[in-house]
Amino acid sequence: ADWHRLLIQEYPCKLIKVIGRAAMKPVLLRMVLGIQAAILSASPIHLVAADAPEPIVLKGHSKSVSSVAWSADSKTLATASDDRSIRIWDVRTGNQSALLEGIASEGYRGPVVAFTQKLDIAAVNYRGEITIRSVSDNKLLAKFDPILDRTKRGAFRPDVYAMAFSPDGMRLATAGSAAAVGGSHGLPGGIASIWDVKSCKSIHHSEPLSTAASSVTWSADGKILVAGTSGAGGELQEAGEVWVWDAESMKKLHTFPVKASTKYGEWASAADVAVSSDGSRVAAPVTAGSRGIPAGELLVDTGAFIRIWDLKSGKDIHSIKGLKKSIGRVVFSPDSRLLGAVGIDKVVRLWDAGSGMELAAWPCPEPVTAVAFSPDGKFLATGSNDGTIRIWPVPASN
Repeated sequence: ADWHRLLIQEYPCKLIKVIGRAAMKPVLLRMVLGIQAAILSASPIHLVAADAPEPIVLKGHSKSVSSVAWSADSKTLATASDDRSIRIWDVRTGNQSALLEGIASEGYRGPVVAFTQKLDIAAVNYRGEITIRSVSDNKLLAKFDPILDRTKRGAFRPDVYAMAFSPDGMRLATAGSAAAVGGSHGLPGGIASIWDVKSCKSIHHSEPLSTAASSVTWSADGKILVAGTSGAGGELQEAGEVWVWDAESMKKLHTFPVKASTKYGEWASAADVAVSSDGSRVAAPVTAGSRGIPAGELLVDTGAFIRIWDLKSGKDIHSIKGLKKSIGRVVFSPDSRLLGAVGIDKVVRLWDAGSGMELAAWPCPEPVTAVAFSPDGKFLATGSNDGTIRIWPVPASN
């Protein structure tokens, strides 16, 4: 990175400074600037540690941040944490404007939290019980059981591992595990469901999935639902999958295995799913390694890559490879041109979503657990394992 910066920025500028623009012959000036421009156009510039923008750091949570969400005007940020609290922040001042505590009972895991786009309603799941709350005053609006096979006997305790509100806030999608074994691997199966937020009644649910569903999201128009499954390892390994449904009918549109094949003992899962704002692509980080059950928590990390598919045709577009540690969250920018990703390698990364070229790699002190672009595309919010939130200015794309 140092030689790259010297070659592109410092040497041409120093030459111009020493000789002087006025004294330098026009042909020589054009040659120096032409060489610099050629290098810039042919070679990617990585915004590494020395070039990383200075983020705004928000402190208040005492445990890992599980969710970050922006208001439509990009002025307010909502965050949820394993400390059982929701905090609302004024991004312009960095001040906390609201605090909701005790959103879930104490226990081993933190709650799963989702926000509406207006940030007025939050859904909180803990151990298979979902509460719908008003963000302004923490008022409990509704409570329901999202486990459809609760009465069936099974080898596992079913749960919900991911949730997402539809863009209009009228429906809630849940993704999780079932009580029954999903396949020959002997692990719990999965399910994705859509619920009416007002009545708390099930609208649709998927066919049984072979392994637990660990991520879920909507397309920007609310017509498509996408979920990722955790896969299975061990002697009867099975790669995770990305499922795509018509949200109005729950008709399956596509199924993408995250890997064509897996090796003995390998566990490959779709840790997250993201749909581009224009509805043309779906991305999933594929994490690999040894995992625990039932949620497929990573025990031994063997690296990751990100796959991007065409949402309409189902064809594989390209993969972003070379990541040494697992990526837990991915997100497209509002204009669909950038792809952001975070994980346990303590780095916030930005890629050109079309070419897969890495544009930025910003270090963080702790593993990063949540990420979201502001609706205006000017900022990227991240949440970390130590409870801090960072607001990063996004470089203007050319």
